[in-house]
Amino acid sequence: MQILLATCEVFLKSGFVFSLIAMGYYISYTILDFPDLTVEGTFLSGAAVFAILVSKGVNAWIALILSFLVGFLFGTLTGVLHVKLRIRPLLCGILVSTALITINLIAVSAGMTGDFSGESTSQISYGRGAPTLDHIFPLNLIPARVPGLNLALRELILFALVAILFKFLLDWFLSTKRGMLLRATGSNDRFVTTLAKDCGNSKILGLGIGNAYAAVAGALYTHISGNVNQSMGIGTVVIGLASLIIGLSIFRRVRFLRQSTKVILGAILYQLCLTMAQKLGVPSAYNKLIMAILFTLALLLSRQGVRAKTTSKHSREV
Repeated sequence: MQILLATCEVFLKSGFVFSLIAMGYYISYTILDFPDLTVEGTFLSGAAVFAILVSKGVNAWIALILSFLVGFLFGTLTGVLHVKLRIRPLLCGILVSTALITINLIAVSAGMTGDFSGESTSQISYGRGAPTLDHIFPLNLIPARVPGLNLALRELILFALVAILFKFLLDWFLSTKRGMLLRATGSNDRFVTTLAKDCGNSKILGLGIGNAYAAVAGALYTHISGNVNQSMGIGTVVIGLASLIIGLSIFRRVRFLRQSTKVILGAILYQLCLTMAQKLGVPSAYNKLIMAILFTLALLLSRQGVRAKTTSKHSREV
């Protein structure tokens, strides 16, 4: 029983955290059709900002909000490179994420030791009593663990609440005029131009929000890893895209679920597969290979979904 609960705890916590990246990719990849690689850098940026501020005694909720803003800033930078300088989407993400490797390293080194050379330290470690989100109000009112069971109840509730909160914020935003303009930009930017609206600003805003979600995911992930290091962002693009595609493909016929809910379920399923592979004894060194295989399967599922939709459309026309 305890082994089952521990397994559920692992994939649920990771699923809720990485669902934020998947929700961000729902904006950039699904709506805007923008393959954004910036998230590998903004994920680490959010984690670094959160860890530095918390270690300096700043309230963890304020640190989380600042992580969101930092992710938004670098996401808008990617959008500006694409819209204003007309650089291709893939290259924009590569440029910003590459620059963030150095920026994140300097930020960690300067934030912890005051050394702006970036050579004094490349990671931040938490102590057990660090005032992170699960140690302060209102989460500190919840029992840290379930009595008699090895289950981190407080941390699990924290991740679930943040994921649900950002899901509702995303749903609300997409229902506003700005959100509808963003969706229209992704569907037909020429139509938006005929309405005398600037579709470029919508793209910049969408990329900013997507990377802000990734930064929040990075901040939350520090609770799982217990530290921040330069390798944290590696593979987040695959995790986010795979979670997104799995959720939208498997649950495409479930009409009563919103797209954001499907994305969260996709992230949980993706993490379940990774956790089961580890429980079956697959070495952790094979994690990236497993991620690539799962991503390939997700792409195949997505392709089958598109074919089924096209076939159904043709049959109705006939």
